[in-house]
Amino acid sequence: MNLHEVYDTLMSEMPKLDWKRDVLLPKAVKQMDKVMRFNNYVMYDYKIPSSNNQYIIYFYREQPLGPVLSGYLCVLYDGSKRFVIKWTDWRKPAVHVFTSHFLQRYKERFLKQPDMTANEVAVRFLSRNFQLKPMPVDERINKHVEKYGEYAGEGFLAPDGFCFKLSGMERLEGTAPVGISFFTTFMPISDMSKSQQQAIYEECMKDIDAL
Repeated sequence: MNLHEVYDTLMSEMPKLDWKRDVLLPKAVKQMDKVMRFNNYVMYDYKIPSSNNQYIIYFYREQPLGPVLSGYLCVLYDGSKRFVIKWTDWRKPAVHVFTSHFLQRYKERFLKQPDMTANEVAVRFLSRNFQLKPMPVDERINKHVEKYGEYAGEGFLAPDGFCFKLSGMERLEGTAPVGISFFTTFMPISDMSKSQQQAIYEECMKDIDAL
């Protein structure tokens, strides 16, 4: 299945996921109320019989009695490779593909909780970092950027750190272009070099100056 087909399939199943999320919400809130803590989350496996696609529906609350956020992701296998996929049609169609390497680095470098499963790590990242700021990447931020080709020139600044990725644009027949992002690795800002931090700061200042 190519990314065109993946996107079409995921978008077509969104109504079923929205329905299941609404059904699970009261149960999730009850579970979170039993454990009053910060960074509180619950997650449920959900498979759609007609397609056999595997999803995770999650609910997250940053602080006790705070607002409950929710979302879902798809777990996709390509041979022995495992990917977590998040997609959206908000503002413009996009598919975010998280590699196992990215999630492992996020767990090691930020969460520092070795016992967490890959699904738990994905839920923690997506619930905490739902606002991602796209940012140009050059040799100041990634000194190896040239070897990754033409689509390596952008990353995402997230609340928890910096997301390195490969990106491109694919056009679905008869629809708008779909942005494709493969998240390759993660780095907390505090672990980056002073020159990398300065380059990120300068890119942020460009946006402020443009206002």
